[in-house]
Amino acid sequence: MAVVFLGTLLAGGTAGFMIIEGWTLTDSLYMALITLTTVGFAEVQPMSQTGRHFMIVFLMVGVATVGFSISTVVSYLFEGQMLATVRRRKTERVLRRIKNHYIVCGAGDVGREVVHEFRRTGTPHVVVELDPDHSELASESETIFVTGDASEEAVLQEARIVDARGLIAVLPSDADNVFVILTARQLNPELMIVAKSTDNQAADKLRRAGATRVITPSEIAGRRIASSVLHPTLVNFLDVMVDDRTMSMRMEEFTISRESPLANHTLRDINLGQHTGAIVLSITDSMGQIRTDPAKQAVVANTVVRAGDRLIALGSESQLRQLEEFVTP
Repeated sequence: MAVVFLGTLLAGGTAGFMIIEGWTLTDSLYMALITLTTVGFAEVQPMSQTGRHFMIVFLMVGVATVGFSISTVVSYLFEGQMLATVRRRKTERVLRRIKNHYIVCGAGDVGREVVHEFRRTGTPHVVVELDPDHSELASESETIFVTGDASEEAVLQEARIVDARGLIAVLPSDADNVFVILTARQLNPELMIVAKSTDNQAADKLRRAGATRVITPSEIAGRRIASSVLHPTLVNFLDVMVDDRTMSMRMEEFTISRESPLANHTLRDINLGQHTGAIVLSITDSMGQIRTDPAKQAVVANTVVRAGDRLIALGSESQLRQLEEFVTP
């Protein structure tokens, strides 16, 4: 608006001088410019009485318009509007292309840690938050926000829920998380949904609503504290294996698809250890339950691997890479 006002005023002043005084386009434009900028130069030619009256009106309107334009530009540059515009356009650009991502509903304490872990591992994600400006993530330019109520279909569709891999419901209220899960499950029945709950009673409701898995932070924290006291070496070892990327040995998780060579076979049948050198520690189903075959002494190598199972493997970087190539069709 500021640019349009200035352009319109400049064009009107130039046209007025040309019509009233009969000046050339160059002289009229020059006179309009020095008037708007109030530089105080002399008139390019003697002016008529009508021209002076026009100049009075042009000066009054010009001062008001220039003042409005300057305040608008200063506000745009220094009050965050420019940054907000850039962030909004970045968000729109990312949302047009993003696929196989995770939607984090809620940017509180738990949501913040989820986002930091996704960012550390390079996992694509977007954050749905009703009031992003009050979140600690708002100061981090890498965070892609979708502003709105996560329980509304339009908001989840803006976050590209149909193309998403999973949804994390970590809103403060268990009731809000239930509504988010119900809406998300309706929009994408195959979506993996992990929800936060405050207690076991709420966890049951979240599962019935459609959550794939429910996490109770207080329960997890209590177990972790107890384990750190009772088994400090084991806890430290697991932390290093999972999180420390500088270690020569790491643990990783691999999902078995229907087309994988491992599907409907045991590890022993295809000699997985000889092909990759990695050690498979556990086989879990899609719900995270450990799968073993009691008839064969619960040996991991004798467990038939099914589509959707996940392998927890230990090995070096090259061994884990070979395992990933081997299990991927």
